[in-house]
Amino acid sequence: MQLRTISLVAALLGTGLLTACEYCLYPRSPEAELLLKDDTVVTTSPVKVHVLGMSCPKCVSNVDIQLMRVPGVEKAQIDMGSGVVTVDFDPSKKITRAALAKAVDDSGLTIASIEGK
Repeated sequence: MQLRTISLVAALLGTGLLTACEYCLYPRSPEAELLLKDDTVVTTSPVKVHVLGMSCPKCVSNVDIQLMRVPGVEKAQIDMGSGVVTVDFDPSKKITRAALAKAVDDSGLTIASIEGK
């Protein structure tokens, strides 16, 4: 029974039907709005993505799933305590800052900043 429940939750997370929990929600900041429109290509890998309010495993899973959907992202290492996600990607795929910000936004959380060029 427990394995079926875990599989169902994983499937729902993968479809985007489950979003951030009520404790992890932050309103979009002006910085987040700017990042969602920033088509600058990220040229250095890895890059650090700072996420606001990531305080539970569900939210960590949502962020991981959404970032791994970005074409070219190879790995997302998440530190829930600090809210920092280290994203490794293939630089030849031309990932934009907006694509990374949208992935965080699609997870139901709020991006604070992106460190890296």
